[in-house]
Amino acid sequence: MRLLYDHQIFSSFPRSGISRYYCELFREFDALRVEWECSCRWSNNLFLKELREYPSFLSNWNFRGKNRLLELLNHHCTMQRLKAGDYDVFHSTYSKPYDKALLQGRPYVITVHDMTHEHFPELPSAKREAAEEACSIARADAIICPSYATAADLAELYPESAGKITVIYHGVRPVMPDHLAPLRRPYLLYVGTRQFYRDFPVAVRAVAEFPQYDLLCVGGGPFTPEETALFRVLGMEDRVRQHGASESCLAAIYANASALLFPSRAEGFGFPVIEALARGCVPVLSDIPVFREIGGKGALYFPAGDAEACAACIRELLTASGERTALQEAGAAGLSRFDWKVSARKHLELYDRLIRRSREKVYAERP
Repeated sequence: MRLLYDHQIFSSFPRSGISRYYCELFREFDALRVEWECSCRWSNNLFLKELREYPSFLSNWNFRGKNRLLELLNHHCTMQRLKAGDYDVFHSTYSKPYDKALLQGRPYVITVHDMTHEHFPELPSAKREAAEEACSIARADAIICPSYATAADLAELYPESAGKITVIYHGVRPVMPDHLAPLRRPYLLYVGTRQFYRDFPVAVRAVAEFPQYDLLCVGGGPFTPEETALFRVLGMEDRVRQHGASESCLAAIYANASALLFPSRAEGFGFPVIEALARGCVPVLSDIPVFREIGGKGALYFPAGDAEACAACIRELLTASGERTALQEAGAAGLSRFDWKVSARKHLELYDRLIRRSREKVYAERP
């Protein structure tokens, strides 16, 4: 089996949850000796570089249009690989569609991670990306979703896709925590980007109720002027901090956190949730279907957008040690669903079914 993945996610982001998903699969495919290729000529993606020696693209230069130029160059490479035809399955890594005629009858797979562009048209490039995704959904032979909540959302918005959807969970990889230098105060943790539907201000307002705790943010870039203004209004300038973290350092940060706060109004999966569960850190989550599915009985939930209810969950967790232990045990018990080896095997099983179906169709059409 020869698998071809396109360049899209690896041209756009040096690090992202989506690129991490593909690279975790590639790592498992290498262990299984499955032949895979990513149609990049250059890439600055840190996860991909751990697996293959792709040259960096102008890594010391930053200028307007750099990512667009890299995307155009890698798209040319992708088109060449598609025309060469020496692969069995093509899996596109992001929303831009491909002409099925280029694939010459080979299976076309996409992964739909969430429906945020459809639900939040005010997001940057949302209308364009939603239109591209709609075209990809229509053309794909199979669609993978990382959760049943995302699959249901997809089928509701695009009823014609329902028969093509397969749900395959992401995994969590065991990481040995680094030694973490003692932090000055106990902290509540926020991980990832903070913009738009992530509802970061809900976490800030909730933590404001606990003056003995800091809010530690990992990832997401520097604080914006709007965020620092909110900190100032709430008297939290000295209590909201950022921490750059490697995978092993982040594991230690989870393990030492009093809770993970994830107030997002929409997600397709939620890597921080299972990462927290794996380190014994109880997640406090907005009550949306995907978080109920992923967090299960190992998390506390509050109505999305309600900072007071979020604070009540935090208070409950901080004052009831027995409940914390019960939540940690429930979270650990549910982690068996999230295994990259299982995920990779299920991807390969789907690819194999598609290959056999494609070959049967070719034979049936022969005179």
